[in-house]
Amino acid sequence: MATKKIKIALLLNAPWGIGIGTSGGDQRLMQIFSRIGGNFDIDIYTTCGGKKTLENQLPNARYYIANRSFDKYGVFLSYYLRSRWVSKEIIKRNYQLIYSGSDFFPDVVPAYKYRRLNSNSRWLQCIFHIYPNWWKRPGKKVVNLVGTLMQNYSFSKIRRLADKIININEQVRHNLVKKRRFNQEKIIVNPCGVDLDYFDKIKAQKKPYQAVFLARLSPSKGIFDLVKIWRLVVAKLPEAKLKIIGGGKQKIKNKLRDQFKRFSISNNVKICGFLADTEAYKIVKESQLLIFPSHEEGFGMAIAEALACATPAIVWNLPVYKEVFPRGLTSVSIGDYKKFASAVVKLLSNKKILKQLALEGKSVVKQYNWDEIAEEELKITKTLIVNYNH
Repeated sequence: MATKKIKIALLLNAPWGIGIGTSGGDQRLMQIFSRIGGNFDIDIYTTCGGKKTLENQLPNARYYIANRSFDKYGVFLSYYLRSRWVSKEIIKRNYQLIYSGSDFFPDVVPAYKYRRLNSNSRWLQCIFHIYPNWWKRPGKKVVNLVGTLMQNYSFSKIRRLADKIININEQVRHNLVKKRRFNQEKIIVNPCGVDLDYFDKIKAQKKPYQAVFLARLSPSKGIFDLVKIWRLVVAKLPEAKLKIIGGGKQKIKNKLRDQFKRFSISNNVKICGFLADTEAYKIVKESQLLIFPSHEEGFGMAIAEALACATPAIVWNLPVYKEVFPRGLTSVSIGDYKKFASAVVKLLSNKKILKQLALEGKSVVKQYNWDEIAEEELKITKTLIVNYNH
């Protein structure tokens, strides 16, 4: 007799922009449920862009799509409208499990309301990253402050009613328990993964490019740090070339181009914009070095993917990297642009060191196996619904 599938609602309702790319958390959900989805009867609450990205990996799910008009009003009002829409939609159906794919407001509030009204349901919440100090965080201060306040509000709801919480590193778990009064018994660390077979099959030339950046084009990813770093690199290596891959708002792209132009290094930089996965990873695989001056990461999917491509990375010394990537990286104190640039020049000038770092990095990411991570996630969900009242 076939086992009855678990009825689950996946909430991925934060704004998705076509041509901007997916976050590490979004990739994580797709990788996991593409492997264990057969155990579930899945409804997904997302946006038009979300469906376009998800349906290739999760074709058998039912999709409930937010009204496109929500995108007209800016991110904060959009969050509110999405949250209200999901809250009204989700209550129409009976779910054993609500899975919030992010701690963004529109993924948390509907889950909280549903869990409060349905005591026999279970709520599994993902928290991958805690915003740093809003004043020190790159970007507009007002946006940073509101984002921090919204995350704190989400945390208050999660702390109160979530049945289990998934973290992807021990540092986030420690912060939630010690600083934010979360119940440590509810928190499970289950990291992100890397599909090494996928990256091994990508055909690429033998490292013709010097350096590449791969991430969403946002201030928190250090995109404007790239200008300060690369001008110093070019001063030492006039022929050095940098490719920048990632989607983002046109306003940010224009500002980035203007800054490179101001320092007369536009010919040393190519802003590729958003590229399809295989095209993007081909460039990463053909690059000698990933330059990744991000100011905040929960895991560092771009780094993991680069290491899987045998491309070493140079980064700011975020504490999470010591846990996740103990080898294969070169790290520099945040804000020391001269030292960062000097490290880039040194690495690009020494193929022996690059090769050693590449070998170390690939050995590190071998431990992050999606099949094992997905199996652990399945165990967590099954444990949660054992006492579900049918």
